[in-house]
Amino acid sequence: MKMTAFEKYFVNRPSHTRTVAARARELLGHINYQLGWRYLDVGCGVGAAACEIAGASNLEVTGVDIDPKQIEAARAGSARPNLHFRVMDATRLDFPDGQFDIVATSMVTHHIPKWERALDEMVRVLRTGGYLIYSDKVFPHWLARIIRLFRLMGFPSTTALESMAASAALVKVHQVQRSGEVDVIWLRNG
Repeated sequence: MKMTAFEKYFVNRPSHTRTVAARARELLGHINYQLGWRYLDVGCGVGAAACEIAGASNLEVTGVDIDPKQIEAARAGSARPNLHFRVMDATRLDFPDGQFDIVATSMVTHHIPKWERALDEMVRVLRTGGYLIYSDKVFPHWLARIIRLFRLMGFPSTTALESMAASAALVKVHQVQRSGEVDVIWLRNG
């Protein structure tokens, strides 16, 4: 689901994109990654986090977003040989299984009515032994169910995320929970 112009106004502000990029870099710091690893940023928006990661880590970074205008802005702001952007739907990632060493998503799944499908795709393109970095809003299970009745947005619950992680053989290696938001890093074991 594409963001409205109103939402883009807030999320594309320089102060917000700097915050997103700093958070991505901080979370990457919890992983013992190696040069040359492949990093996928799902829902990259204007590419702030992807640019930060590509510049700070020398990883091969790919950013995807469903909105062509966001990808156009991301491409305009990048000139690194290890950074690529593509228009792509998170529920249908056009990559082979196990393509990436790290898959990251930040404040995206609550915009996707079928967020479970998007996370399944992120796990599918993540290699065994790779890391899934997830940051988003989370809601109590009862509230997420009510909101999802309208099928406008995803609104994952902590319970649903933990269930999805267990069924996908993801092992939690780091988590920070704030009021209504969570940052979690999982290692893919199987």
